[in-house]
Amino acid sequence: MEIYHKANAENRMVKRETQSRQALYIAEGGIEWAKAHLLVNPELRQGSLSFDTGQVDILIEFSGGEYKVTSKGLAGLAVRKVEERLELVDGSWVIKGYQELHW
Repeated sequence: MEIYHKANAENRMVKRETQSRQALYIAEGGIEWAKAHLLVNPELRQGSLSFDTGQVDILIEFSGGEYKVTSKGLAGLAVRKVEERLELVDGSWVIKGYQELHW
């Protein structure tokens, strides 16, 4: 019985870690989605995408010549949030700052 409980606990930890990584990758994918769409529509301020493995919600703010893109990825019970500050220079994105947000 003890081995079963240990194996079950280990399985739950692996599942949580996998979901957490998926949520982070989804959030980072949301940043890339925003970059591509901002090239076509600089007035874009939000977006949302759903995937088989989760979803992402994106908020975009423009101030002082920079875009602040905040992307929240959800996978299972895991939530990860990242923020990039971006500047468009000669048609290419320059990353001015990147951080993972914890709340």
